[in-house]
Order: sequence, then structure tokens, then C-alpha cells
Amino acid sequence: VIPATLLLATSGVMANDIDWELYGSLRLAGETVDTDGGAKDYSGLRDAYTRIGAKAKYAINDEWTILGQLEAPFDLANMELQNPFDPDEQYRIAKLQVSGPIGTAWYGRGWLPFYNYIQYPTDYFSTFYSGFDTYTSFRKSHTFYYSSPTFSGFQVAFASSDDNGAEDDNRNQYVLSYANGGLTLAIGRDDFQNSNDLIIDGASVSYTTGPWYFSTQYQKISSDDSTPGYYADDNEGYSVLGQYSIDEKNTVRAKYANFDNNGDDIYQVAWDHQYNDVTKFFVEYYDEETPAAVTDDKDPEVFSYVGGSVFTIGVRYDFSSK
Repeated sequence: VIPATLLLATSGVMANDIDWELYGSLRLAGETVDTDGGAKDYSGLRDAYTRIGAKAKYAINDEWTILGQLEAPFDLANMELQNPFDPDEQYRIAKLQVSGPIGTAWYGRGWLPFYNYIQYPTDYFSTFYSGFDTYTSFRKSHTFYYSSPTFSGFQVAFASSDDNGAEDDNRNQYVLSYANGGLTLAIGRDDFQNSNDLIIDGASVSYTTGPWYFSTQYQKISSDDSTPGYYADDNEGYSVLGQYSIDEKNTVRAKYANFDNNGDDIYQVAWDHQYNDVTKFFVEYYDEETPAAVTDDKDPEVFSYVGGSVFTIGVRYDFSSK
């Protein structure tokens, strides 16, 4: 639907009026996995969220722009068009967006505001084991998204999606953020609107000063379902991240997280080396108390989450036609 809409929207525009970009990021790592729960330890390759995409941007005037974007995952370790943890995700992003003086709005599939403002401030790692300390979703299809301009440091964002598996009801997200200098604060709600009244509330704080970056997030579930599990009532979790840029090429970071029924105690340390403008090398150690990210196989068609620890070394190569 979105690709067809994009073609129709740009059919009356000369090709040389559109700013085109083809881009991609190839990300692959070698890892040694020490599993828990009786699963077999193993070593091998793991994709770290490789993606290939295209953007088409058209300036209506000095204030308003239209953007169309398509982005697909590619699992290098398995040589499949799939997300390395979700074989059903064929597109990471597929949206049509309008931006102007009153804010930005898009429809399609893209990054959701609860992730952008609550989860992302602590999601700075380069490997496959990034971003599992959460109860929310990253991206959803059939989503309407709006973010306001910034007023005196304040910004609001909203998204509504009817493709979320919550009994065909709309899933709504609301976020309020404030930024001043190196400090950013945000609060948000992810409302599934289902029969269990499932809601995720969250907050985040991040601060940058010189070569240092610190951030923390907190998430709590409210639900009528008290059965132990991922979405159980009163589940809560938090993450604390610290990062230091040694120089322009080298950055070290460490994170501790604790999420009920999703990893529990989680430790993560990493070193990134920016070799040049387009190539980065990364080394990371990840450990979780209960299953959240560590799997018993690299293929998402067959793996199960078993918990454990991982040592991984990888490379990232970014390219763009611009």
C-alpha cells in the first residue's frame, strides 16, 4: 500500500525535483554463546540488524516537505530477507511522511514514539543484543504518527496503530519530552486497549556533558492478567547506561538493566572503534539471568530464547548514494 501511495504522490513531480537516496548498513558479528537451561553452547556468525533502504524527499516550498521511505532487513548470517530475530518482518520501514511548521506526521510502518523517547536513550549498543531490555515494540504497520514542533524545550508525540495483535483494537502511544542543553526528560504511555487493559508506562532521563553520556529508563506494566510472564501485571524494569568517548574513534559503554520476566539481571559492556567514516568495529560482552535475548540457534525460524552470556566481535559498514 505505501509503495503504491508513494508513486501516486510523486507522479506529478518531475524526477529532478525529488531528492533521492539509496542507503544501507551491513552489520555482521562472530560470537561465542554460553547458553543456560541445558541448551548447547555454540559459536558462529550473527547478523546485527543489517538494513537496505531508499528515501525520496520533495520540498513543496521552504516550509513543507514530503518524504517516502522504504527499508528492508537482510539477515547476513542466514542470507535471508528477514529480521534476525523476526522472520516475518519483511519491511523495517514503509511510510509516507509530511513535515512542516506544525510538526511531522506519517502513515505506514516506522519507529514508534514510546521506543524513540523512552527506550532509545539506553539502546546504544552495536550488536544483535541491543534493545531487548523493554516491554514495548520498536515498529508497527498501519500506524499514524505525529510529533509536534518544540516549544520552549517541550515536545509531544502520538501514534495509533491497528496492527498490533491486541484483539484488533487500536494501540495508542503518548509521549511528552523536555530538552534543555544536554539534559532530556521524557514520560510516555503505550496503551494496548485490549480486554486485559494492558498498559506500559515509562520514563527516561539522559544527560550529555563533554565526552560523557548517561541515561536511564523505567517501564512498568499495568494489566488485568496476573499470570507470570512477559506482560504480567506489575512487571517493571529499568536500565542505566554510561558511555565515554575516549577520542573521535573510540567509545566505551556499559549498561546494567533489570526487567521482570525478561532477562532480570542484565549486564552489557562494549567498545566501538570508528575506523573511518563508513566502517566501525565493535566488541561486546552480554549476560542475562533469565531468557530475553540469548538464543539456542542463529536462525529465527527455529531458535528459542534460553538465556546465558555472549562474547561477540563484529563490523558495521554504512553506505549512501548522497
